[in-house]
Amino acid sequence: MDKLFKSISEKMITRYSDRYKEKGYDVTTLGWGDVDQQILRFAQTLEKKVLFEDKTILDIGCGFGDYYDFLKVNEVSIREYIGYDVNPDLISEAQERHKTNSKTRFEVANILEDREKNVVANIGVMLGVLNLNMTGSIDNYEYSKKIIRNALDLVDECLIVDFLSNKLSPEYPKEDFVFYHDPAIMLDFALSLGAEVVLKHDYPPMPQKEFMLFIHK
Repeated sequence: MDKLFKSISEKMITRYSDRYKEKGYDVTTLGWGDVDQQILRFAQTLEKKVLFEDKTILDIGCGFGDYYDFLKVNEVSIREYIGYDVNPDLISEAQERHKTNSKTRFEVANILEDREKNVVANIGVMLGVLNLNMTGSIDNYEYSKKIIRNALDLVDECLIVDFLSNKLSPEYPKEDFVFYHDPAIMLDFALSLGAEVVLKHDYPPMPQKEFMLFIHK
């Protein structure tokens, strides 16, 4: 299984490095449709039961660190922002773009790798990480559950993670290269972790219908 996870990670690195070489610093490099969609998705994380002020935030799959910029623009006063990504090119760009900000640090890190439990932050966010269809190389639900478990080991208050929903928007056709999670399955899994959970499935499609889980510890 470790070889399989390594292979998946290597493919992810190649996928985004190729995009970065072609497009550079651009939301489409990361798979976002446009800046407005990115901001709308980020905005869903500011759920009233999650208190961000003076907290350390871990952004898993941080890309260019745009989520930090979103928090700053919205005057969310955090203590520290840590960005993890498997892709060295994206991390290098994020480090360069935020080099004058003492509140940020970025690391090449792969949370698929098993490690000892090591809390590094209060709140974790994981946005757009679980959207790719594994097309039979591994069951998508198994993959998602492993990543969520590993991510929870890194935070001590809350993990926020989003998914494409299988409750499809009729205006947007289904695509084969992405995976649509069943909200009921993921909610049941989150509740099995013994946590307080909030399921958010009420925001507009972007352009596909999405949902977000807030898993409190």
